[in-house]
Amino acid sequence: MLNCAYTLIIPHKNIPQLLQRCLDSIPQRNDVQIIVVDDDSSPDIVDFEHFPGKERDDVEIILTKEGKGAGYARNCGLKRAKGEWLIFADADDFFLPNFLDTLDMYCNTDYDLITFRAESTDNTLKSVPSRQWNYEIIAENMDLELLKYRNDIPWAKMVSTKLVQENRIRFDETPAANDVMFSAYVDYYAHKVTACSTSIYCATVRGDSLQYAPVLKNLLARVSVACRLNRFLRIIGRKDKYVYSYFRVTECRKYFGRQGYFKALSILLCHERWENIYKTFSDLLKAKFRR
Repeated sequence: MLNCAYTLIIPHKNIPQLLQRCLDSIPQRNDVQIIVVDDDSSPDIVDFEHFPGKERDDVEIILTKEGKGAGYARNCGLKRAKGEWLIFADADDFFLPNFLDTLDMYCNTDYDLITFRAESTDNTLKSVPSRQWNYEIIAENMDLELLKYRNDIPWAKMVSTKLVQENRIRFDETPAANDVMFSAYVDYYAHKVTACSTSIYCATVRGDSLQYAPVLKNLLARVSVACRLNRFLRIIGRKDKYVYSYFRVTECRKYFGRQGYFKALSILLCHERWENIYKTFSDLLKAKFRR
């Protein structure tokens, strides 16, 4: 039963200091539920007796032992959500001052989805270009079509809990890119949407994070998810939003050579639509002969 305004869901693994920073950026209010889901962190790194948020009454901590990743952790949080709105955060990020005041402007509306701006910093908290798609144009009067099926991150958004529950939307339990299809389904089912030019969130850029660390299984998962997204876009008749899945294959080649390339290529050939494969290799051949 929904009985508060916001549920904030934060997956965590082995970065307790950064998780503490994230929690410290969230004011305590009796209409805010915070769910931290630990993805089988190592006791050598995390002091579970003094786990971040343990001293706060508004924080619910779920300790999982399956080690299935951030998607699984977020799904565990969704099962416990009591807020009218879902707000997602990564443990190494944080919210900007007064962000709840901005959310409150939309709390009693009938929107399904509100998108806000998100800043970015590096490890030293120095500002860097935002990781958010089309950050500069997110505003109240923007063409919302520019964001649809492109802004595939769950943070810096308010998502209707009712929308997610009624349509049984969940995160993929993949090593990486678990949020891509979740965001696509939210975009598909959300009928009343808007955007806000206020920044409410800061996404950090860490070289050792899941987003940037070159791990083969993560890169292969991104190839597979890109193919899944393209199949979904074809089914709903949105070919104009196709992503260039072969780019993910080239990432595997860049970091893991021939071994990574052929593994990624086999995923592409098995899961991508034939017309996309044909166009990709046709373009590659044309580019080669133009040289």
